[in-house]
Amino acid sequence: MSKKPSILFITTDEQHISTISAFGATSHRTPAIDQLASISNVCLNAYSASPVCLPSRCVWMTGQYPHKSGSVSNTLGASLSLQYPNLFNQLKEQGYTTSMHGKCHFIPVPYPATRRNMTLEYEHFKLYYMALGMDHLDLQDDKNNSLWFYDDYGKELEMAGLMKPYRYRAHEDKSKKGPFSFPGPAEMHPDSWVGQKALDYLEKCNKDDSHFMWVSFSGSHYPIDTPEEYLDAVDMDRAIPRTSKEGEWEDKTKYHHNGYYGPGTTEGSGGAKDRAQKNYDEAYWRRWRQYYYANVVQIDSYIGKIIDKAQKLWGENLMIVFSSDHGDMAGNHGLWGKNGSLYEDVVKVPLIVKYPGQNDKKEIVQRVSSLEVFPTILKTAGCNIPECDGKPLDEMVAEGGRDYILSACDGRLTIIKNNIKLDWNHYNKTGDMYYELYDLNKDPHEFTNQYNNHEYAEVKEELETILKQLEKEEYLLSTIFYTPDKTPYWVNIGEGSGLAWLKKSKASNN
Repeated sequence: MSKKPSILFITTDEQHISTISAFGATSHRTPAIDQLASISNVCLNAYSASPVCLPSRCVWMTGQYPHKSGSVSNTLGASLSLQYPNLFNQLKEQGYTTSMHGKCHFIPVPYPATRRNMTLEYEHFKLYYMALGMDHLDLQDDKNNSLWFYDDYGKELEMAGLMKPYRYRAHEDKSKKGPFSFPGPAEMHPDSWVGQKALDYLEKCNKDDSHFMWVSFSGSHYPIDTPEEYLDAVDMDRAIPRTSKEGEWEDKTKYHHNGYYGPGTTEGSGGAKDRAQKNYDEAYWRRWRQYYYANVVQIDSYIGKIIDKAQKLWGENLMIVFSSDHGDMAGNHGLWGKNGSLYEDVVKVPLIVKYPGQNDKKEIVQRVSSLEVFPTILKTAGCNIPECDGKPLDEMVAEGGRDYILSACDGRLTIIKNNIKLDWNHYNKTGDMYYELYDLNKDPHEFTNQYNNHEYAEVKEELETILKQLEKEEYLLSTIFYTPDKTPYWVNIGEGSGLAWLKKSKASNN
């Protein structure tokens, strides 16, 4: 191959790994992702280095843990610095033409500025994103953001007369909660719009140039708003049953005791009676999951078209990477959403890597992280790899995978080693800390908290020792996370000046 391979990076948002038929879905098919998996490296134990959107996406961009880059939160902390090596600027240096289609979310959302009944300007966001090294950007910066702010999609939605009805149905209509059908033609749905923009861009690409093209769907993230026409593709009678256990939330040492009984810890609590997800009945869960799965079917249909067009353009000289930034509870344990969640449902993600010229499937059982995406892409492109926390996938697998998995953001973390999982979780509403330990060998669905079980004292100490060492190495700052005797608070003090970390009070140990 005489020139550098073109690279197609396809991502989804908040997609549970079990929604893909290649990973076990039974209620619907995802033929495009399945076909890709049949000729690729398929990571069966891949984890996101952060359980929420912005930090996870900045991990993809830099290969750095969130607390090293400072991009730790959807709402606070640092925007992705223009000074860091990232996918776009590193590939541009090697002569690549770069483009992004869909969701960026490399800047914290200014939630206090949002309004349910109006849409605000967004030009400064787009200028910042493009300064990261993009030659072209079709911006649809999350379904909610496109209703709060006039990104590229929001502008077209307004011109089509659909902004007001879509915004009303998603944010203003208090009489209806949960899933709804997109109030417009299917081609104007955010995920269809992103898919079509990518297809339109491919029509203009020169096959003799090396391209880096990131197609970033904002589904299957809520609002759960799939166009009606995709619902029949899902047979809920064949769906995988929801994971749950009678009485599991009676244990008050578990963080989501609050989400299940109220007043709420995940996004799904907002629409529930008394903000308690226990009040959703089975009919609600059936409908919610049908719409959620149907959104995946919708996205898969565009993924198929995009891959087909890219392969016709670049042939064997094409790398394809597919993943999701994190998952969703998706009804398991009686919850939906991701906030505060460290379950496997949220931190385990699909990761599929097809190298140029590869045409056979290889299943990778070793534990790997989303940190590997950045160096894997750069190595394939022939770039020097800047210092980062990830390793190229082939090198990580050759080493036997990661010794432990760490997934973290502001206020919570999980560490997994030898199938023992330790969670630290801060509940903002009360200031309480929650400590949970799960034995994934004996309890793969994480029903029973073993944190205070003396039989696990030795392994618990081993995991906490790793975290203390990471603090010393400044992977984690001691004031970010919440050991049993302190609660940290932090603020961003500006671009270029880093983060100031302020201790304020002690936390109770539940």
